[in-house]
Formats: sequence, C-alpha cells, structure tokens
Amino acid sequence: MKFSPKVKQSLDQVVEKFKNGDLSPITNTVRIRLDPQAPARNWSLSNRVLAYIQAEELDCRGFRQWQKAGRFVQKGSKAVYIIRPHMVKDIDGEADREEYTCIGFYPVPVFPASATKGETPISLYTPAKLPPLMDLAEKLKINVSYTPTIEDRYGDCTTDGTRIRLASFDPSVFFHELAHAIHARIKGKLTAGQNVDQEVVAEFTAAVLTNLYGYEDHSGSSWKYISLYAKDPLLAITKALATVEQVLEYIYSMHDISNMSSIHM
Repeated sequence: MKFSPKVKQSLDQVVEKFKNGDLSPITNTVRIRLDPQAPARNWSLSNRVLAYIQAEELDCRGFRQWQKAGRFVQKGSKAVYIIRPHMVKDIDGEADREEYTCIGFYPVPVFPASATKGETPISLYTPAKLPPLMDLAEKLKINVSYTPTIEDRYGDCTTDGTRIRLASFDPSVFFHELAHAIHARIKGKLTAGQNVDQEVVAEFTAAVLTNLYGYEDHSGSSWKYISLYAKDPLLAITKALATVEQVLEYIYSMHDISNMSSIHM
C-alpha cells in the first residue's frame, strides 16, 4: 500500500505510542465529548486517534469547515493530518454495478479548535460569562480554550504554562490550571504528568482564589482532591504553602486585586 510522506509521518506517531505501550490515544478518543456539529463524530476510529495524537484534542476541521462554522484558522497554525483512501473505479467491473479499489491513502489537513478564532463561539465550548482572571491569562499570553477533553479530567495545562484547555465552566477549574501555568513561569517548567507537589500547589491556590472571588466554598472539594495525591494532605499543604504564596504574589503583582471584592455567586 502506498503512503504519502505526510501520511507516513502521522502513522509513525501512532506506532511510536503503541510501541511504548501507550494505548491512551484509543481510550481517550472513545471517551471524548464532541460538539454535535464536529465532523470528527463521523470519522473512523483510526482518524480520530491520528488527530488526537497530533493535536491533543479531537475537534479538528478543514479551512472551509471552520469558515462554515463562523471560525477562522489563525495565521501560522500548523495542520494535523488524517487520511483518506484513494479509490479508483475498476475497469473490469460488472456492467450492472460500480466497483472500486483502494490504491493508497492521501493526507487531509485539518486544524484543531484551539487554532481558530472568530466571533461565533464553538457550540458547547464557551461559557456565557468568562471567569475572573481570564484577562490576566490574556495579558500573560496564555492560550485558554474551552474544548472537549477526556471525561476524567476537567482541564489541563502544558508543562511550559503557555496553553490551558478547559472542559468545565467551573471557575475553580480555571483557577487550578492558571495556577499550574503561573507555577510553570516561576519554576521554569513543570514536571509532566500528575506530580503530587504541583497538584497540591494548583488546587490549594484554586481554593484561595475561589474564596477571594466569593464563590461557593471550595475547600471541601480541594481537601478531597489533595487527598487523592497525598497520604498526609495537611503535611502536603504545609510544604506547598511557600510556592502557593509565590503564585498568589505573582497574580497580585500582575492584576488589580481590588476587583476581588466583587461577588460572583
């Protein structure tokens, strides 16, 4: 079977994951919640896995598909590639029916939702009201997008703190991921994966911010979350306090804290 260089490169990424025993791309794509209008809902599982491995999100569409949705691909964005079979009609097929043969595959460039902009929000992705400190994220050039992620995760942040993805409209989730992003700036780069110290810092910071902005008490949920990572939650919080203070000081230095007096119940 003939593959173009771009198709081969995409497939190699999948093979490399599987060689390392990582089957998460398959399980994740099956569990992702997609916009009802997303073309990926009709893709084969193999193409969904291809897109997810390359983009780390699943709602990927072509230029015209995004334009039709009222969105535009940002300049400089890199495409990810799914594959489409190249079918040719059999010359020797029976006269009463058309038969086709697959002679290879060719790449189809698509772009993830996070690479688009537009006045038209992506259905189900954007809350009616953005959470506090979103303007700080913009000021720090942190790319924040509401996009479907796996069901056992409400959000994530890149290790360098430049991109946040949210699958929940709960402000505490944004605060948690923003804390990760700022922690990355202070530390230089976060450790990949669910690092205990990093999770404690992010969750305790989120609890403080949730309280400061007048949202419903979040401390109970934070305690349960931290307990999942630390055998002794109180000790873990005590050890994390110095870093939590650094993260909060960073926020205070970059943002007008007088706005924190407003209640957002």
